[in-house]
Amino acid sequence: MKRRFLAITAAALAFSILSSTAAFAQGWGKTDNKWFYYLEDGGVAKNTWIDTDGGPYWVRDDGVMATTQWVSDNGSWYYVDNNGRKLLSQLLKLNNDLFWLDADGVMAAEEWVQTEDGKWYYFQADGKAMKNGWKLIGEDYYYFLKSGVMARDALVPGGYRVGSDGKWVQ
Repeated sequence: MKRRFLAITAAALAFSILSSTAAFAQGWGKTDNKWFYYLEDGGVAKNTWIDTDGGPYWVRDDGVMATTQWVSDNGSWYYVDNNGRKLLSQLLKLNNDLFWLDADGVMAAEEWVQTEDGKWYYFQADGKAMKNGWKLIGEDYYYFLKSGVMARDALVPGGYRVGSDGKWVQ
């Protein structure tokens, strides 16, 4: 009887040791209305892009998927929408400011962008489109409308003229 008890106990111990390594499923999980991306080892992804299900999505340093916010990664800025997806190739309007996100989702800064409809914008160091006034870029002055579009071949406030290239005609 004692041998049988020891054999059963030994078998139970062996079984519990062998079954203590849990298997984790890699993928998205929701806890307390927050999305996390679980790795194969059961850990949570942090500070990285997860390219699944129509993403990519950014997970913050606390492991929570970022939504409706700017994301800084390797010196570049990106924007993720309310579903957590990185926005690509588009003008983004936030609080009356315009931003450009390129094909990789990188925010334009100190650069010209021509949109598909042929309109030109200049995005300043902070990423915001220049609007409603003059801007010296290189050695030339350009006038930008309230919409952020560069004026071309037009008379602008103050009686000044800009050419078809948008430069001030002196």
